[in-house]
Amino acid sequence: MNFLLIKKMTKMSSDNYGILDERYILECEMGDGATSTVYKAKDSLSGKYYAIKLFKEPSKIFNREVFFNTRILKSKYNSHFFVKYISSSLNGSLDIDGFKETKCYILYELASKGDLFKYIKCYGNGFNEKYSKVISYKILKALKTLHKLKICHRDIKAENIVLDEKYNIKIADFGLSGFTYGNDGKILQKEKVGTQEYMAPEVIDKKEYDGEKADIFSTGVLIFTILVCKIPFPIAQIYNEGKKINQLYRFIKEKDEKKYWETLKEKDIDGLSPEFKDLFLKMVAFEPSERPTIEEILNHDWMKEVSNLSEEEFIQYEEDLISELKEREENF
Repeated sequence: MNFLLIKKMTKMSSDNYGILDERYILECEMGDGATSTVYKAKDSLSGKYYAIKLFKEPSKIFNREVFFNTRILKSKYNSHFFVKYISSSLNGSLDIDGFKETKCYILYELASKGDLFKYIKCYGNGFNEKYSKVISYKILKALKTLHKLKICHRDIKAENIVLDEKYNIKIADFGLSGFTYGNDGKILQKEKVGTQEYMAPEVIDKKEYDGEKADIFSTGVLIFTILVCKIPFPIAQIYNEGKKINQLYRFIKEKDEKKYWETLKEKDIDGLSPEFKDLFLKMVAFEPSERPTIEEILNHDWMKEVSNLSEEEFIQYEEDLISELKEREENF
């Protein structure tokens, strides 16, 4: 019997979701996915709080997430850009009201402010361009660091961007990541992984693809979502078994920019700056080779307002953003 499913139906009598390894008290659920559930957990020995990712069963995703987290942790680039990996176990003992199960899990620092998605959706209208630029700048700097480590994320989305107690923006979840370079040069990816709305067309079509270019595409979709609070197209696929399925992305593939933006205007998406429109269409170009590098994105006209700031000026922008985030928290 899967007692983890039982606990999802009713709160436990001890007012928690179980105790892991006789130490970590699972106090509340923070997120749930196909292969794992994330809990806020209190260390009964130290009193500190952590995030515990409890996997439904041992899997390739668990192994890959541990591997890439370890690589990041040991690298010279390890920094505040990523959620800090603490430890992992294949044989954790989960005690739920006296019933024990063996579970594999990963222990992380707690991103106590949650994921970016809830900050985007709480007002229903995204962030203004100033705040969107600051958030995007931070995500792009983190992604640039990840690519320096020869790692592609392959599941960039709002739910995988999290904030710690000081509102530092970090990339999380490396269970679908892959290497971009090996001893013989660039490695082309083959797996169709990620989240449909954020997937590049070459990923959807199951072609060999450049993981870094696929990350650029996903980040373009993410920046659009941050600004608009809506996805730019349901899926970056034009045909499926010969049937036309997505007119919006067809306009992008055929470079009919005017028709694309006119169609979005009909869907009450309007008021975006010409600079943003230009950058977005470059990032989600159908041809991966036409997508800009991260450095080119940071130097684009839309990003210059933030990229060219002095350190003191950037700190002020960050403070303004934090004030906006705190205000949005009142609407959760």
